[in-house]
Amino acid sequence: MPAVLTKPWVRVSVAILLFVATTATWPRWWCGREGNRWFDGSPALATALAREVAATVQRGVSAAEFTSDSDLFRHEWQFGTYQMAALGLLQVCQEHPELRSELLPAVERAIEKLLSVEVRSFDARSWREDPLDSLDGPNGHAAYLGYLNLVLSVHRRAVPASRFAALNDRITVALVRRIRNSPAGILETYPGEAYPVDNAAALASLLLQAGKTEAQRACAASMLERYRTKWCDPRCGLIYQSVGVRDGQPIDRARASGSALAAYFLSFGEREVSRQLFDAVRTQLAGSIFGFGFVDEYPAGSARGRGDIDSGPLIFGMSPSGTGFSIAGSRVFGDRELFVSLTRTANLIGTPVSRGDRRLFVTGGPLGNAIMLAMLTAQPTPP
Repeated sequence: MPAVLTKPWVRVSVAILLFVATTATWPRWWCGREGNRWFDGSPALATALAREVAATVQRGVSAAEFTSDSDLFRHEWQFGTYQMAALGLLQVCQEHPELRSELLPAVERAIEKLLSVEVRSFDARSWREDPLDSLDGPNGHAAYLGYLNLVLSVHRRAVPASRFAALNDRITVALVRRIRNSPAGILETYPGEAYPVDNAAALASLLLQAGKTEAQRACAASMLERYRTKWCDPRCGLIYQSVGVRDGQPIDRARASGSALAAYFLSFGEREVSRQLFDAVRTQLAGSIFGFGFVDEYPAGSARGRGDIDSGPLIFGMSPSGTGFSIAGSRVFGDRELFVSLTRTANLIGTPVSRGDRRLFVTGGPLGNAIMLAMLTAQPTPP
């Protein structure tokens, strides 16, 4: 051995160099090998993950499967699993029509579960009234009705003779009336709580139905204007996480988790405001380490907040939710480089494996797999 290699500082330096070189190459390649295929709409990848999500929907998901001290959050995640599963499966059906006959039954099963008394009970308990039985009433129910109605509107686009069409119309009329009667033009998620991201799902459902009546068109247009102005922080272009019920003034700061998810929801019905939100996330918050993409929860220069149920646990300011939800925007708006870097991170953390004809993320669980299907198959903007 050359004498120089026996010196401790040389050996330590070589070890560090080898570690950095290996970390920067092999994991980057391994975790990124599927990113370009997902971006290009690989039928094999989409089919395998869709089959796993469809099988989960068909067997059913219990709130007891989720680990949280909060009964509300466990039931929200049960609801979210069916909602994201339906959107993801519908996107796969749109991009790969040959899978419609296989996947649409699971979509309709997910909708049936969303409509069940068990799944909608989390919202009913918070409002002390059932969200569907009280459609003629004044209360917002954005946590349930907004997300549900988006699924119904997207399903109706895929299946014009949808057996859920009448309910879709009833919810749409109720949402329009409640938004127009709201002092701040926003639906309450729970009593006294209003979140622009939840209203983005409701707005997207209205935009998909906006050709029906003048009232729906006017309501959707006024809400879009609020996303451009009142609910958007002019310093960074992100939407506020929560606003006042009566005045619409910001309560929580502009953040990645809400902005990235809102960009995805709005992309179903329009692309201008959706693109503005995604561009703000991309330019203000996105970065990478050794090719592994991430999205910070808070803009640079602002005080770092703590992680919460919306963002997930922050790692040096990096947002698990903001990172995952931004995968959708990067595909919708054609940013291949960001998409691939974010999927590297998702693969590193989620550990995707194949089991027979299915594909799943080992650490994702039912909700994680449903979200990843929705994000990875978000539909690109037509050229």
